[in-house]
Amino acid sequence: MSLKRKRKCVSTSLIRANVSLLKTLPNSMHYELTFFKKEDLPVVLDFLNEKGATFGIHAPFVFRYQAVHPNPTSLSTELRKETYEKNEQCCKLAKEIGAEYVVIHFPNAKQTENWLKDKNILKEAIEHVRNLSNYCQVRIENVYYNEYFHNAKDYRWFLEQTGTTLCLDLGHLLLDSERYGFSTVEFVDVVEEYISEVHLYYADSKVYEKCHHAPWGCSAEFKILLERIRSLNCDFTLEASNDCQEGLEKLIAFWEGL
Repeated sequence: MSLKRKRKCVSTSLIRANVSLLKTLPNSMHYELTFFKKEDLPVVLDFLNEKGATFGIHAPFVFRYQAVHPNPTSLSTELRKETYEKNEQCCKLAKEIGAEYVVIHFPNAKQTENWLKDKNILKEAIEHVRNLSNYCQVRIENVYYNEYFHNAKDYRWFLEQTGTTLCLDLGHLLLDSERYGFSTVEFVDVVEEYISEVHLYYADSKVYEKCHHAPWGCSAEFKILLERIRSLNCDFTLEASNDCQEGLEKLIAFWEGL
């Protein structure tokens, strides 16, 4: 799979999907829409039309998961089914309003149970994602702290099975590399041909407790990772959140220099 596009994008996580702050977002020709309220949708679409910008959607967008976070690999059949239903609603809406793609999380974040023991869970997940692709392009975002699914070969296999691409979340990748002791650069090497997007922000176990998506960090692994991704041909999306402002100028400067 060859991805030849290099594009600078902006996520509405920068304003935590506060519709009154839309016009404060950095200028871009592409935006990724996060968790707005349903009644905000006309205002958001007007903003995009005024900009002449394309857009993608981060699930669940204007919908909400029962347990707040998605549960595509939960041992609970009810939670998995509800997650699948919300994802499908999101993809149907994405098709209706002209979104380029939908980003979904896989597998569950912070999961300690060995969900792979139940072969039906993985089978259901693959079928679910394949079905979503009938509505729109789907990007799989890597999560963090899933004890039984976190290495690059696992993600590459899942992307191949589902015919999807990877939204590489740098913060999640850094958290996993810290916990499981692998190289972020080697992770990128394995999945590079499948990467369609990078979420740009910083995280480590201490910072993530205080800031949802910190703009910048000083760890050696982060600096090495930033240098590695410069050569990728994909979307580079500012994904910091406004609860942490320190370092935002550095992140934007890096983004602008790509």
